[in-house]
Amino acid sequence: MMRKCLLLLLIPAFFSCQNSVRKIEVSEAAIASGNDAAGAPYFSSDPSGKPVLCWTEGAEGNLRLRYAVYNEAQKKFTEPISIPASEGTSIHNESMNKIAFKKDGTIVVVFSKKHPTEKNKYAGSILYCQSFDQGRSWTKAKYLHSDTLADNSRSFFDIAALPDGEIGAVWVDSRFKSGKEGSALFFTKTKGEQGFEPDHQIGETVCECCRTDLYVDPANNVHVVYRDIESTVKGQVRDFVHAVSNDNGVTFTATGKVSPDNWLIDGCPHTGASMAVNQAGLFVTWFTAGGQPGIYFTKSLDNGTTFQPRQLLSEEARHPQVVASGDKIVAVWDETQQQHATHAGHSGHAAGHGATGVITFSILGEQAVKIPGSEGAEFPVVYALSPDVSLVAYSKNDKVITRVVKH
Repeated sequence: MMRKCLLLLLIPAFFSCQNSVRKIEVSEAAIASGNDAAGAPYFSSDPSGKPVLCWTEGAEGNLRLRYAVYNEAQKKFTEPISIPASEGTSIHNESMNKIAFKKDGTIVVVFSKKHPTEKNKYAGSILYCQSFDQGRSWTKAKYLHSDTLADNSRSFFDIAALPDGEIGAVWVDSRFKSGKEGSALFFTKTKGEQGFEPDHQIGETVCECCRTDLYVDPANNVHVVYRDIESTVKGQVRDFVHAVSNDNGVTFTATGKVSPDNWLIDGCPHTGASMAVNQAGLFVTWFTAGGQPGIYFTKSLDNGTTFQPRQLLSEEARHPQVVASGDKIVAVWDETQQQHATHAGHSGHAAGHGATGVITFSILGEQAVKIPGSEGAEFPVVYALSPDVSLVAYSKNDKVITRVVKH
């Protein structure tokens, strides 16, 4: 195995509004190093509002979820904390293990474990554990889902802190008996220190292999976006749909299409969507090959009831993530340096793999900039430190790299 390490790169980035010129200066500081693989970064925040980065790291067969808190004044992360109950998980950059914090300080970590069977080589479970003492001790791992049949698959989950102080979770689940295409979408939430309540289905005909997004806006609406499967006489159309809840996830509205891309693909795109809300509306970014392949964004002015026509961000990109940063919407994605040969069938899963890539940073409506030193990287995530500063993390060569971008 090649040497791997976990690095922190600090980038003071200075942007000039004239002619969209952007100058970036780079400095580095390692927060951990060793021979273990690290990947699948994910950002959240603790009850005091400090950014928290979690990732999966370890030797083969001994991977664990780890997390560290960012100190903005010192411009560095705390020493990583490892979650013992998560041992045996895996690095999945499109279905990252995640951490969330309740207002009372309770920490909830959610992670997946694969267990292929003869009936289902994709079988796996989603588990969680909690800490009530700031990460010093942890409960035993429990199933997130009420169904525990070994042959079923559960993956591509997301979690979010809900307005009522609990933690909500959604995921793609193979418990689907209606004979329709795809999987189902399930939702559950915590109840005090008891952990997650029994789950309930909130969607069907869900694409089995694309990241879901659960997002709570400033008005306490709980949004969910996922790639849906629509069976037509021409084949399967896999476009993103949106639903919203105003009762902390107890009920969700009927879904509506984010964009009528009409992407015909009988295969696995393996690229999800991302949402963010500011005073200008609800923004969604996603990849599609319905029409001109690439990453697009759209905006809703009515809480997701209708969406404006899509706008192209990049023809050579996948895996977008967005976040509200003051009056801006900041976006990151990984971008290949060459045209994909095809965007249909199972090639959708492989497109971009093995190609030279780079992480791209953009404020929607402005020119995008490629982050220096990120060649060969993929799966970026972003966190708004302030209206003018963002943290960016991504995977590269079995490392997790983070950068600070001033905009």
